[in-house]
Amino acid sequence: MSQASVLCGRRAGLHAMCNGFYAATKRGRASAEPDFRPILKVATHDLGDALEIRVRDNGTGIPAEIRDKLFQPFFTTKPTGEGTGLGLSISYDIVTQQHGGTIEVDSVAGEFTEFTIRLPRSRQVTTTEAAA
Repeated sequence: MSQASVLCGRRAGLHAMCNGFYAATKRGRASAEPDFRPILKVATHDLGDALEIRVRDNGTGIPAEIRDKLFQPFFTTKPTGEGTGLGLSISYDIVTQQHGGTIEVDSVAGEFTEFTIRLPRSRQVTTTEAAA
């Protein structure tokens, strides 16, 4: 795997982790559950032809009606001044456009969010890119 792919995975994973810390802390502060403990799990998997990074939190979750907006530039659920709405957008573009990978999100509002980032070990150049 190239050094660029490793750095890309770090950056995309970092954005997912920061959002996870924020959501788990937010749920903890607002929670009526006295035993609630914020949890953030990060796991990596060797898929042979790709590297998979999973970031899962037990925070506030993401409502289904806004999930399709997560990777849009300037979209944020954070209060004004706390988020730019660029972290996941930039991560998405780097992972998908520059490295040919994928980012997926699974979430249940009020329970968890899990981001799955997959980066290919070697990027296949498309005919369009080769001609450019």
